Amino acid sequence: MDLHADKMALFAEVARAGSFTAAAMKLALPKSTVSERITSLEKYLDVRLLNRSTRSLSLTWAGQKYLEKCEALLDLLNEADDTIEQIKADENGELRITTAGRFSEMALPDLLVNFQKLYPKVTFDIVVEDSPLDLIKNRFDIAFRTGELKDSSLVSYQLLDNQKFLVASDDYLLHSPIETLDDLSSAHAIIHPGYPVWKMFQGTQTKTVRPKASIKVNNMIFAKNLCEKGGGITVLAEGLINSNQEKSQLQRVLPNWKIESNALYIVYPSRKHNTPAFKAFTAYVIEHYSQFYRAR
Repeated sequence: MDLHADKMALFAEVARAGSFTAAAMKLALPKSTVSERITSLEKYLDVRLLNRSTRSLSLTWAGQKYLEKCEALLDLLNEADDTIEQIKADENGELRITTAGRFSEMALPDLLVNFQKLYPKVTFDIVVEDSPLDLIKNRFDIAFRTGELKDSSLVSYQLLDNQKFLVASDDYLLHSPIETLDDLSSAHAIIHPGYPVWKMFQGTQTKTVRPKASIKVNNMIFAKNLCEKGGGITVLAEGLINSNQEKSQLQRVLPNWKIESNALYIVYPSRKHNTPAFKAFTAYVIEHYSQFYRAR
């Protein structure tokens, strides 16, 4: 179905003006163009809408009925445009966000609560899923992702170089000291299935460690709790180690060696045609992490 909205609007203007000449002057179009488009509309509908004479125009019965429907439809289209303009003008509406479990547990709740204090009309629909979801197919506005970004068509902004450390509890290290990389081969390692290999750096040296898993777990908070109870050693992000207000019970292991970092990104489909709510939230998130860097 072809709505011919532009031709409908033109027809309604001609009917109101009572002549091609008056309508053409109001629309700043040549009279011939107006006449040709009305004729094209009549040809498409296969019905005569206007009675034409050398001096005047009048609506046929079909033209009168069509005008009534055109005006009703044009009113709806104008309402739709007004709705979009209101959305564009107001910082309100819903944002659909997808994020991995670790970020959703640690950082996202504070971001959402503090943002809504500033923008109470903005609502959120959050989907927590460790496997990356297709933003466009699933109608997401924003994703928070870590690690390598595989979809180059998306817009991304790095928020944080998520530094990781090898850690263990004082109790574990007291009974099983780790002083060299070789000591890792006999350590009780708590491994995330997604990171079975630890890439470690010291100056220009690079070492790949494949620890023997004592416990495998796909939740880093669970891994942290195991580690704090003396269950072994693990790799944790800096923010997770220092997430509690009290002093962390964990100590860095082999502090002269660095673990490969895992950057955090905010990702979205396009830079264009985004709502004020989207712009306000992304700006807030970027500024939040900029402050984090300045405070370090």
